[in-house]
Amino acid sequence: MTLYFDPRDPHLREKVMSLSPTHGYVVFVDIKGSTALKDSDFHRWASLIHNAFANIRTFMVDEAFPLKCIGDELMYFIPGDLLKSTGQVPLQLFEGLVSVLADTDPLFPPQKAAIVEGEAYEMTFVEGVPDVYGKDVDLAARLCSMAESRELLMNRAFRDTLEKDFQLFGGGGAHEAVQRITPKGPQGFKGFSTKVEVFAHSTQPPARPSP
Repeated sequence: MTLYFDPRDPHLREKVMSLSPTHGYVVFVDIKGSTALKDSDFHRWASLIHNAFANIRTFMVDEAFPLKCIGDELMYFIPGDLLKSTGQVPLQLFEGLVSVLADTDPLFPPQKAAIVEGEAYEMTFVEGVPDVYGKDVDLAARLCSMAESRELLMNRAFRDTLEKDFQLFGGGGAHEAVQRITPKGPQGFKGFSTKVEVFAHSTQPPARPSP
C-alpha cells in the first residue's frame, strides 16, 4: 500500500516511521539521442517515442506499469512478489530488456537501460499516484545515465540472481545472453559513500576494423 505524504494527516509521522522497504527490481529505459532528434524533427521524435514505449511495454512484466515518465525515459518498479506471482523469473525480465535494446528496426530509436535489484519504499507525494523512492532507485537512474547506446547496466545483486537462474534454466545454448555480461568494475556515484560494482550487457554491434 503506497503511503501518501499528506501534510494534513496528524498521524503522518508514525506512518512514515513504520514504512518498510519492498524488495524488487528498479528498471530505467532511456531513449538515446532523443534531444537531438526532438530538435531536428519533433513529429518524428513523438512517433519514435510512442513506438519505443509500446515496444518496452510488450517485453515488460504484464502487471508492471511505468511509475515515472521523464520526457524520454521510463521507470518501472517490479516488486519481487509481483514477479513471482506471474510465474516469471528475473532471467525473463533481463532477456526482455535485452530484446528491446537489440531491436534495430528503424521504427524504434536506439535505447539504453539499467536494472537494479534492491529495495524501495512505496510512498508518494501526489495523492492517488503510486511511486517509490530509495537509494536503489537513485542507483538505477545513475546507471542508466552512465549506459551507452544499446547497453544494459546492472548491480551485482541482479547479476548474481541471473547467474542462479542460468544455473537452473541454462544449457544447450539457452539464455546465452547471460554469458555475455561483463564487469565494468567498481564505480563511484555522486551521493554514494562507497563504490558500486557494475556489470554490463551490450547489444551494440562491434565496430568494424579499419581497412
